[in-house]
Amino acid sequence: MANRNAFIYLILLSLAIVKCCCYKVNRTRTKTPEERLLDNILTSYDRDARGVLKVSDTVTVTVNFMLLRIQRLDERSQAMLTTGLVITEWTDERLRWSQEKYWNISDVVVTADRIWLPELAIINGADDNVQDFEKIRVLIAHNGLVHWEPGGVFSTTCDIDISYFPFDTQECPIEIGAWAYTSSRMNLTNVASEMELQEFKLNGEWDIFKTTAEWKEVILPCCPHIRYSKVLFTIHMTRRFTFYIMNIILPCSLLSILILVVFCVPPDAGEKISAGISVLLAFTVFLLMLADNVPRTSLDIPVLVMYLTTTMALGTASVCLSVIVLNIHYKGGYTPMPACVRTLFLGHIAKFVFVKNDTTEIKSLLDEHCNRQAAMHQLDVVDEASTTSSNTQYSYPVITKGPTRIYKPQVAADKRRSDCAKEWRTLATVLDRLFFIIVLSIMFLSSLLILTSSLRREV
Repeated sequence: MANRNAFIYLILLSLAIVKCCCYKVNRTRTKTPEERLLDNILTSYDRDARGVLKVSDTVTVTVNFMLLRIQRLDERSQAMLTTGLVITEWTDERLRWSQEKYWNISDVVVTADRIWLPELAIINGADDNVQDFEKIRVLIAHNGLVHWEPGGVFSTTCDIDISYFPFDTQECPIEIGAWAYTSSRMNLTNVASEMELQEFKLNGEWDIFKTTAEWKEVILPCCPHIRYSKVLFTIHMTRRFTFYIMNIILPCSLLSILILVVFCVPPDAGEKISAGISVLLAFTVFLLMLADNVPRTSLDIPVLVMYLTTTMALGTASVCLSVIVLNIHYKGGYTPMPACVRTLFLGHIAKFVFVKNDTTEIKSLLDEHCNRQAAMHQLDVVDEASTTSSNTQYSYPVITKGPTRIYKPQVAADKRRSDCAKEWRTLATVLDRLFFIIVLSIMFLSSLLILTSSLRREV
């Protein structure tokens, strides 16, 4: 019985050993051709050493920038935020193999932390100068050509000139270079004269009309023999101004028309000043609403701000001129009008502003009113048949000269004052028309010169 049990245990132990051996055989497999290739080219590979066999050789790295999107251009912080890919290529002489020897494998893809990578730094970076690009895999060809396309969001500095806002054109650079490798060890160069834009998504505020790419070298003042290469990518773009025309310039132009309406309000209506002040209040509210749409910087004065300031200044001037017109309109007949003023405004300017002057026939009476005593001495004949009323204290002589009857002195004086007041009112109308033409001319010329100043700027 004991022998039988021992035999059973022996059989079970044999089965267990056979099962373990079979499992181990299944776990052990041959390496794939790509694994053998990677083991061959990356064994004893030092990623800190440059990809050249001779120390005196230079690694040439071609760089191009594929712009995907312009996220933001901040005028206040003078920074541009873009999304793009830095397309780089170089030759690593240690990563070459024969296709025939490795099953016609022409290229492999490996993680970037397994091979030597060129140093790529954003020289004019607004945040981090050195990006973390090692998460992007690289493509290695059989002839040692390495293709790498690291990308991300780049924040770069940009000197923004808003003098012609919103008709401005900006040039924002993206400088890619190296801090440690000199040009004799690693030379960064551009592969094309412009950036790649085939995958670019249109921006609602900026329109790119040109891009450039050029190779440059940085020479240290202390050490002229030490040079660092870099590639300068420049984005030339102009602002899309349709939004600002429809939401700022056009409403402001409509409000400016109300400034001219102030001169069309009759002085007798009593609403001339209140109309001008209402326009100024509307401009004030409008400017408060525009505060967020105008760049907040004191380096330059945008043409849009100059246009709004000029228009508001004309609105203030229109109120002041309306006060002058009202003062002249209600001047009354107690102050005679100087002859030079009458000749200039009622004689010449009235014809220019199309105001009918019906006071020329009473100029002699107005002159008599200026000197009542002289007028009384010019009377030739006094009508003795005038009657005296018992209910009045004074007599009212009727003065005649030929067929013409002249009213009694007090009534004549009242008529002269009425005619003089009418002459002042005519002068107020002439000034109202004249100020209307002057303000309209200034408004048109200033708007034309300010808003078209971007067309006359030096390119």
